[in-house]
Amino acid sequence: MSNKFWDDADRLVFLRERANNLFHHDTEGDLASRRAYTWVPPFDIFEMEGEFIVKADIPGVRLEDISVIVEEDNVISIKGERTPGRHSERDYFHCMERSFGRFMRSFKLPSCANTDAIELFLTDGVLSVSIPKTGT
Repeated sequence: MSNKFWDDADRLVFLRERANNLFHHDTEGDLASRRAYTWVPPFDIFEMEGEFIVKADIPGVRLEDISVIVEEDNVISIKGERTPGRHSERDYFHCMERSFGRFMRSFKLPSCANTDAIELFLTDGVLSVSIPKTGT
């Protein structure tokens, strides 16, 4: 496969990151550190009566490969990595559409989010992050 494919893929990831940064808080300030994250799984965030729920489709990622960090100003960062598995050493793929690598997404939570009581669940490749609301 030519380098042009990877150059084009890198440009697409860069454009997607820039578009995401228009709507989400970016805790990684420099471009080099942002490029270390090569995969962007889809996330949903919704609110229920007593909690906020963050969901992400991350098939092939183990719960122990995920970290959740709460930073200042109630910014939650979810990081993880998906590896290609045992077939990654093949010389030639006929088709390779699944993305692998490290990912990170950050979201600013409202002040009523109780970031001290976050719970993670991983079921059938769907990550659920439960963030309870405080009493206020």
